[in-house]
Amino acid sequence: MLRDQPELHVIGEIVGATDYELPSLFCKFSFEAGTNFRLLQGLPTGQTHCDMPPEGEMAILSHPVDVHYAVKGIDGWPRLRIEVYGVDRYGRIELAGYGCCIVPTTAGMHELRCHTWRPCGSMREQFSSAPRPPLAHEPPRSLLVPRARTSVAATRPSLTARASDRSSARSLLSRRRSAVEAP
Repeated sequence: MLRDQPELHVIGEIVGATDYELPSLFCKFSFEAGTNFRLLQGLPTGQTHCDMPPEGEMAILSHPVDVHYAVKGIDGWPRLRIEVYGVDRYGRIELAGYGCCIVPTTAGMHELRCHTWRPCGSMREQFSSAPRPPLAHEPPRSLLVPRARTSVAATRPSLTARASDRSSARSLLSRRRSAVEAP
């Protein structure tokens, strides 16, 4: 019976991405859950818009996420799988990184940072592509997923998370807009 089953609500936003070399970025994401989780509402997959931030600033993706699961057990707890892509100056779409983070298991406001990685490829592929250092020498890249609110009925050890500041992405966006509008 559905009324007696615990439920999991994940409501949040993919805010932005930092430390990527490509001039414009977008993200594809999906929630992956085990057989103990049945999707009741929401879209478990999606794609953000493409942002072209000034050099050194965060790409603002600002994409909402909202999924609702019925839970039979905690085995197979949902994960957020991230694929970050960029568009180079010739309009080609290039993989910028993969990442995965576990949905927090405690109720409340959480800020998640999903660090990503990218395969180097073979030696031939490394030399034929644009010059870039191998994976071990690349700066850490991250995708910021704050304002994720989870409501859970099952408990496990809590994750280290902090409450998010909603004004940070908005203030960065307003500074960027005012810089563009200034003569």
